[in-house]
Amino acid sequence: MFNRVAVLTALTLLAPATLAGGAGMPMTPGMSTAQMTNDSDVLFMEVATMSNLAEISTSRLALQRSSNAAVRAYAQRMITEHTMAQAQLNQIAASKGVKLTDKPGADQRLQANKLATLSGAAFDRMYKMVQVQGHQMTLDLIVMYRTLGRDQAALAYAAKMQPAVEMHLMDAKALPVQ
Repeated sequence: MFNRVAVLTALTLLAPATLAGGAGMPMTPGMSTAQMTNDSDVLFMEVATMSNLAEISTSRLALQRSSNAAVRAYAQRMITEHTMAQAQLNQIAASKGVKLTDKPGADQRLQANKLATLSGAAFDRMYKMVQVQGHQMTLDLIVMYRTLGRDQAALAYAAKMQPAVEMHLMDAKALPVQ
């Protein structure tokens, strides 16, 4: 769902700064903290947020557009579990004064726009592809972040989410679509 190489490269190259964006960096209304900093912990929280929001929005589309019972059950689970995961991440960010985005990334929104034009088996195939790609990217992000992150709460979140993301990926790959 994201350009995985760009995300991993950016996070790997970023030097830790202060969590709230660094001294002297004013926050602009409507901007997330990640738009104002190169802090790896903040960037991880931002990308994880975009991933959670994308999973929720595309899964809501699946409930509207799919008639496949397995796809619909998976979608409902993604809505429930990613909503809970995002609530936990919001608490971590708020405790650190970090403002997170309120929408998926631009590439994710384009994929959602494409999904919104599909129905039936074509929708199910693309939804499966989006879920597999998105969860693989998120898993790669978590694995990499756990090697360079410094914030203990964000690292604990990543460690807690890794098995869930692995399960979501495995289950997405197993979705039966025509």
